[in-house]
Amino acid sequence: MIRTLFWRFVAALQFFTRLPLPRDLPQVPIHQSGAIGFFPWAGIVVGLLCGAVLLLARWLWPPEVAAVLAVAAAVALTGALHEDGLSDTVDGFGAGWDRMHILAIMKDVRLGNYGATALILALAARIALTAAIAVRLDGAVLLAAIVAAHAVSRGTVLLPMLTLPYARAEDATSRAKPVVQGLDGTARLTAALGVLGPLALLPPPVALAGLVAAGATGAAWTRLCARRLGGYTGDVLGAVQQTGEIAFLLGILAAWKFI
Repeated sequence: MIRTLFWRFVAALQFFTRLPLPRDLPQVPIHQSGAIGFFPWAGIVVGLLCGAVLLLARWLWPPEVAAVLAVAAAVALTGALHEDGLSDTVDGFGAGWDRMHILAIMKDVRLGNYGATALILALAARIALTAAIAVRLDGAVLLAAIVAAHAVSRGTVLLPMLTLPYARAEDATSRAKPVVQGLDGTARLTAALGVLGPLALLPPPVALAGLVAAGATGAAWTRLCARRLGGYTGDVLGAVQQTGEIAFLLGILAAWKFI
């Protein structure tokens, strides 16, 4: 059982990050379907690394510079996977007039006006919010907030996965397709622990505000995808993660004003 969980974790890291893991491990494809439960855990790893960059950079430079470096570290660690999903999704929903047109636009490698605008705004929001948190918080609490933002936002991608079918069932080349199956009881428990663990390090009102904000964002995307696509895609998961991270940071910053 422990070995199975380990390989599921490795599969999640391979899917979500560009960490220097061997790409030809024969055990990984076998456990890809179970990797879904470790999505928040991959976020914990990314959050720890980005938080370390933020703490070190803030010691050397102003919070705004530290925030840019921390967000850049997240982009580098994930290979801009989520940013690509956000831009493709917004391009599709912005310019598409029906399901097939939306899916075709989302698969197009070219970046459109909608996607470029969304990408710029999302990066600006993440940098500004990270800088604001770096001004307000310090030490272990600051690290916990960054880790929780990455873990919770990757947990929110489970909302469309739990409630909607995969919209590209016919696409044999999709990277998301192998991991959208197998959300069994073990995977659900693993995902819940990955989300709640970092939240436990924050004051309860702050943690709740961030969780509700990120969850509401994921629920809104789920409803939109159900109405316009009848399902979700890997690009949609990237959009959910990016907006979930922003919403989480907005939520905890707002809550901190009242405690």
